[in-house]
Amino acid sequence: MADIKTSDLHRTPGGKSGFFRQLQLATQCARQQIAELRGSRKLDMSASGAIHALAMLADEATQRSMPVTEMEVDHWQETFFTWFRSVARYFPEALREEFREKAETDFAAIREKADTFSSTPWEQLKERYERPITFRDRETFDRACEAAKEKFPVDLGIALDKYLQACVQRLLSDQDADAPLAVKVKAERPEDAPGTVAPRFIAFEDGTYSLIVTSFGGLQRPAKSGTGLQNAVRKQIRKRDKQLLDALEFDSESSMFCVRSSCLQTLGVVSEVIFTIAANAKEATAS
Repeated sequence: MADIKTSDLHRTPGGKSGFFRQLQLATQCARQQIAELRGSRKLDMSASGAIHALAMLADEATQRSMPVTEMEVDHWQETFFTWFRSVARYFPEALREEFREKAETDFAAIREKADTFSSTPWEQLKERYERPITFRDRETFDRACEAAKEKFPVDLGIALDKYLQACVQRLLSDQDADAPLAVKVKAERPEDAPGTVAPRFIAFEDGTYSLIVTSFGGLQRPAKSGTGLQNAVRKQIRKRDKQLLDALEFDSESSMFCVRSSCLQTLGVVSEVIFTIAANAKEATAS
């Protein structure tokens, strides 16, 4: 069982995970609301509320822990103020400047805690437009699935969520509704050679540093994912000197290993451990 070293509800081992989940949900909400503003001239205040809520969460977030990049936050801000200039006339003159200043403060708070790296290419995020769909009960969902299958035949083996997403895109686009629905499945990238791994080093303005790994094909299970590699690294460092863990802040997910620290020497130990794990994987494959 992990030691409890803080009374902060959102910084305990389980509380940290729950808090980050809320950050993810709030970030996705803001992303969708900002997308709604593109080209809009309506006095729709939902985006401003979503940004303010995210800024309040960012105030309690650790440095660079927001699931959004600085570049995307800059895009949000540009989109938001383009919208604001088109609707500013609806605001009482005495409130316009104050509203703009508060919005700038919120964007600055989010950007300060934003990450500098994303596993999703920026252009995909910039052009992404998502519209959530819900069903009131399971029976309605099943009927929708059957209707979609009948209207748009699809080859067996395609995942249902990808299939339904393609159906929705068809309905929202100008494509011929009677044409067969073609769902493209992304080809799996070839796995890396055994033992290959390429950590990326990032330096931040606040004096902290990060090591990031996004390709695990050359490793062995259970280290063949971001969280798996994190567990393997923590285990090895604990054997060497468990006090080093106090200088490290891990923030990995399944598709990315990420660790931050203000101590370069400690990150050097992490790099050594990662390459040791990779070398072991290469030896195991060769034997």
